[in-house]
Amino acid sequence: MSKDDRVQRAGFPVSAMAMALGLLLSVQASPLSAQAWLVGNSRPENPDQYPAYVTVIDNPRTDLTYAKDVAPILQENCVKCHRPGSVAPMSLETYEQVRPFGPLIRERLIKREMPPWPIDRTVGVTHYKNDPSLSDEEIRTVVDWVDSGAPLGDPADLPELIVWPDERGWEFQDELGPPDAIFQSPLYNVVADGMDKWPTPRTPMEEAQIAGDPVTTDRWIKAVAVRPHQTEGRYVFHHANPALIMPGEAMDPMEAEANSIKLIDSAVGTEGRIYPDDQGRLIRPGSLISWGLHYHPYSYDVEAALQVAVWFYPEGYVPEHYSMGDVSLRTGAETHAAGFPTRSGAGDPSGRFHSHSDIIIPPHGVTTIKGVHVLDRPAMVHSVRGHMHMRGKYQVVEAVYPDGSWEVLTKLNWDHGWHTLFLYEDDVMPLLPKGTVLMMSSTFDNTTENPHNPDPRQWVTGGDRSIDEMGHIRLGITYFDDEAEFQAIVDERRQTLAAKSMVSR
Repeated sequence: MSKDDRVQRAGFPVSAMAMALGLLLSVQASPLSAQAWLVGNSRPENPDQYPAYVTVIDNPRTDLTYAKDVAPILQENCVKCHRPGSVAPMSLETYEQVRPFGPLIRERLIKREMPPWPIDRTVGVTHYKNDPSLSDEEIRTVVDWVDSGAPLGDPADLPELIVWPDERGWEFQDELGPPDAIFQSPLYNVVADGMDKWPTPRTPMEEAQIAGDPVTTDRWIKAVAVRPHQTEGRYVFHHANPALIMPGEAMDPMEAEANSIKLIDSAVGTEGRIYPDDQGRLIRPGSLISWGLHYHPYSYDVEAALQVAVWFYPEGYVPEHYSMGDVSLRTGAETHAAGFPTRSGAGDPSGRFHSHSDIIIPPHGVTTIKGVHVLDRPAMVHSVRGHMHMRGKYQVVEAVYPDGSWEVLTKLNWDHGWHTLFLYEDDVMPLLPKGTVLMMSSTFDNTTENPHNPDPRQWVTGGDRSIDEMGHIRLGITYFDDEAEFQAIVDERRQTLAAKSMVSR
């Protein structure tokens, strides 16, 4: 495979020189600040203070007001979470609520910590379907408004407050309509005793279903979403891996012992997925739901449950491709005598199976572990989500192609408060040929520089508790058993990129 073919298969070019130049230009052209060296013409009293590195910031615009310029930005991008009954700690619906937080909002926007999108924007894929980030111009508008005194302006310019018809709305409801079925796990009282909880109930699907028509025939899932059953449940929800144990279904290679098929791997910041066109997962009547819950206690007892919503393809419709959904690939390795499962699509010739047993992080130390996975068939990757705990720093997905070429697909900057599922845009979903080597790495920061670190004096090893560590990356994968079918998708991608290139000229 030539370099050009590899670039078109993955959907984006990677060049170390171009990347470095792009970073340099992005700094020079930043609308938020410019960098300059200031050198005195006369001899300074203390020569060690010169030259001085300074930041030059343009004067803020003084014609901006909350009513006309800032309120629309906050309503469109922030109020979904920053309102009563939602996940954020304070409401930002009105001027009176927003103004006291002006300096904090300014800081979070400049650092791009809000809206939360913990990914490195300088490397790998940069286009995602669910990216909530503000544009540079929107950030500059809010920053300049704060710097100019945060004036209200004319109240007549205020946009109408958004009426939230259902504070418990589903992620894809605007796009797909109400879910076809909703399932709920058994209620569980999360006691405020400081200990993690791992309830693992299994319930018949018909008993767990709380909304929608009963599932009486085989149906194919087009989309799936998750949420706690009530607002307080967010405070104790660490993650959950709900799965189906279906009659007559082949084993999921990632849960061979349970003979289950994943619905979705979920955590704080992951609300659901829509499968790519003509791809999906099967659900059958008579199935059990294995909930795979992990709760972390709050300051008071909380009664919690998880809800899962699904949207189906039309009855009788069978999508062209069966998707594996989230496949968990470890970033460390241990010997596994049973070898690698046959349907996983990833393995290595040494017969290793990947787990957390090799994680060991010294006090005040930074550690990186790596896992290597070889694709035994072509694959399309439509999403990525990392998973670490409190010492997590970042994770990287790299691909080494059969022709020896290499590129970074994604770098996830870990934030323990947001286990975000990143959905690739259609024309940049990595297309990986058979034999591609996926290198997955996790870097842990057990120092005082890590704001989430509970105690940098401790040795940290792998384990299920929040104070232990994990290191795996979940890829939303669809495998192709037919090489010609995969090549047709590669050719279609090449044509799409070529057409876009012609339009941009």
